[in-house]
Amino acid sequence: MKRLAVLLAMAVSLVACGNGREGNIVLEVDVTDQASKEVVLIYHDQILTAELDSVGHAEFVIDDEDAVYARMCHYPRVDQMMNVYLERGDRASVSFSGKDFKGTFAFEGEMEPAVKYLNTVVLTALPDEDYALPFKEYLAKIKVKEQDAVKLLKANGLRSAGNFEKIEAARIKYAYGATLLMHSVGHAMMTGNMGYKPDADYYKVIESYLEDDAMLASLDEYCSFAVEAAHILDEANRDVKALYPKTVAQMRFIAGRFNDVKLRNALLHYLAAPYVDRFGTADIQELENIYRTYVKDEALIADFEAKIDKWNVSMPGKPSPALSAVDIDGKEWTLADFKGKYVYIDMWATWCAPCKREMPYLKELEKKFAGADIVFLGLSVDRDKAKWEEMVRTGNLTGVQLYLGAQSRFQKAYNVDGIPRFILLDKEGVIISNDMTRPSAKETAETLEALPGIR
Repeated sequence: MKRLAVLLAMAVSLVACGNGREGNIVLEVDVTDQASKEVVLIYHDQILTAELDSVGHAEFVIDDEDAVYARMCHYPRVDQMMNVYLERGDRASVSFSGKDFKGTFAFEGEMEPAVKYLNTVVLTALPDEDYALPFKEYLAKIKVKEQDAVKLLKANGLRSAGNFEKIEAARIKYAYGATLLMHSVGHAMMTGNMGYKPDADYYKVIESYLEDDAMLASLDEYCSFAVEAAHILDEANRDVKALYPKTVAQMRFIAGRFNDVKLRNALLHYLAAPYVDRFGTADIQELENIYRTYVKDEALIADFEAKIDKWNVSMPGKPSPALSAVDIDGKEWTLADFKGKYVYIDMWATWCAPCKREMPYLKELEKKFAGADIVFLGLSVDRDKAKWEEMVRTGNLTGVQLYLGAQSRFQKAYNVDGIPRFILLDKEGVIISNDMTRPSAKETAETLEALPGIR
C-alpha cells in the first residue's frame, strides 16, 4: 500500500514558475575517476545523456523552461540518484568522483540551498493502516503532514533560492493530495468493505484541489493529481477501466474543465503523449481529435509528433530499420544480405520460455517452405552472448541465427518490449507486418503461402 503514495518520493518535476528571468539553463558537470563516459540528467519525461570529454567535463543546456526539478546519475550506478533544482537563466555546476558519486556530489550555483534541501529532506507517508479511517479523519491527518512539511521547508531558509519555496510548497500539497485520491481503494482494502463508496464530501474535496493556475502547468505532482481527479470526478465515465477509453474520457473532462490555456495544454499532453509513446498510433483518432483541437503549444506538439513518428518508422509499407548482427563465427550481417527473399524474423532469447515453445513450430514452417524464396531469421536479444552461442552450437535451432544483443537500435526501432516477436519483410526489405503471427498460428503458413512469388 505504501506504493499507493509513490508520489511522496522526491519525484522528477518540471515546474513553470513565471519568474521573468531570461535565457536558458546551463549545467556544467565535472567528474574525476570516471566510472563511465556518460552522465545522465532526468527531468519530467526527458532523459538527457551527456558524454564526458577526456578531462571529465560535460554540459547540459535546457531551453525554454522556467524551473526544473531533476535527478542526476552517473553510469553504471543508475541506482544512485541525486536531486537537482534549476531556474531559468541559471548557470550552475556539479562535480563528483565516479568512485563515490553520492558521497562526493557537490552543487554550485544560486540554487544550492534548494539542492541541499532536496537531498536531505524526504516527505514521509502516513501508515497504511490510516486508510481505514473515515475520509474526514484521513484528510485531517494529511493536512497535518502537509503543514509539517511546509514548516520544515520554511525553516530551511530558502527565500534566497529564487521561487523554490513557493513551488516546493505546491509540490508538497499535491504529493500528499495524491494519497486522497487513493482513499476509497485503500479504505476498502484496509476495512475489508469491498463495497465501500465515498460520500459527497470526498468528491467536493477532490474538486477543491483542482486549481486552474498556469503556475502548476508543468508540475508533475499536480498533473498526476489532476488527470486522476478527472477520472474520479467524471461520474459518467468513473467506471471505465480500459486504458484507451479512460484516457479519452479524461481528456474530454480536462478540455471542458480548465480555462487556463497553458494548464489545459499541459494536462492533455500529460495524458496523450505517454499513451502514444507506449502503445503506438493504432486506433487513436478520438485521442488525436481532442489533442489537435485544444493543444496549441508548439513545443508540446513537436514532442507529440516525435512520439507518433517513432512508431511510424516501423509501420507496414515502410523500409525496415537497419539491422546489424553477427553469426556464430563473428561475421556481420545486414538486411541487404537477404535481398531478393522474404524474411520472417524471430526475435527471441535463450531465457524466454514462450520463445522456446515456438521453436518446433518454426522448424515445421521452415520444412514446409524449403526451397521457397523466404529466409527464417532468428535474432537473439540475449545479454549473455555465451549462452546464445552454446544454444546455437547444439544444432537444434533452425534458419539463419544471428546475435543482435539486448536493447539494440533495431529492437528499439520496432518498439519491441516483449518476446517472442515476429516480423515479416518483403524481398526488398519493406515491412509487411511489424507484429506477425507466431509459427504456431495456423494463419501464419497461410499468409506466407499467399505471398507473391514466394515459390
